[in-house]
Amino acid sequence: MSEAKPQDGSTVKGYRTLGPKEIEDMNDLKKVSREFCQLLKKQKAWVQDELSVTGNHSAEAHEAGRCISIARTKMQEACMWACRAVARPDAEC
Repeated sequence: MSEAKPQDGSTVKGYRTLGPKEIEDMNDLKKVSREFCQLLKKQKAWVQDELSVTGNHSAEAHEAGRCISIARTKMQEACMWACRAVARPDAEC
């Protein structure tokens, strides 16, 4: 995952300038999200191994893969909402 370019708050419309504690909080939230997604990658590898062994004929593995994809999406969404709570953008954003 790439690192975002730091913003000073004046270049991103609708956002206030964040203080050092808020920036640290957001970075901590994003770190947890990245770590969780790394754990999901391990599980996805296990699912891919099972599908390879079964010739892509494991309904359980397909369902597990689907669940992993949903978990990743939901983690990204949770991180976004948590960061939004810290950043507190304007209502129009």
